[in-house]
Amino acid sequence: MVTILFRTLIIYIILIVTLRLMGKRQLGELEITELVTTLLISEIATLPIGDPSLPVIYAVIPLITILVCEVALSVILLKCPRLKNIASARPSILIRHGKLDQKELRRIRISIDELISEVRQAGLSTLADVDYAILEQNGKISVIPRRAAQPPDAKALGIYPKESGILHALIEDGSINAYNLSLLALDRTWLEARLAERQLCQKDVFYLGIDDCHQLYWIEKEKES
Repeated sequence: MVTILFRTLIIYIILIVTLRLMGKRQLGELEITELVTTLLISEIATLPIGDPSLPVIYAVIPLITILVCEVALSVILLKCPRLKNIASARPSILIRHGKLDQKELRRIRISIDELISEVRQAGLSTLADVDYAILEQNGKISVIPRRAAQPPDAKALGIYPKESGILHALIEDGSINAYNLSLLALDRTWLEARLAERQLCQKDVFYLGIDDCHQLYWIEKEKES
């Protein structure tokens, strides 16, 4: 029993390291080569756990080999974009300037109902509102609306607001994010002063974020009843 637990822990750590080195991707965003690699890794990883007679090294060596192959293939495809079309399909244009390509739909075996569903998820009511719909290499459909179907933005209204940048977390569930404080050249003294202005303690804050314009966004913890 101890041996199985020990093997499981080792394989778990190796899998985390392997997948981390492969890069961050959600399952739905995996390309064909990445999906095959993930399936192989999951299959190989179970061998020494399911059969205690097999040495752990029998899983470690194949996992390292797959990792090296995946990283090498990624580098090759990056240097030679033409080869990427062999490893994975090219993006397919399903709608071009509002015109549906029925031949392409049949070729990639996507029904009109599936396409309409993707259009609805993009916030559009009909295909007539679509300028382009593209099946990407990761299997997702990108929908680009026509100008007339897009809500007016600040530029169209002649308004040019100051860019606020991204939101940086300073406090999460009562814990201070020291890395972001340092990144923004702030310190705990400054943070404590902001808390004092709102008569709050650190533990009373569920979330505190700050944008690039130093605008603060507060969410206080709900009081337990």
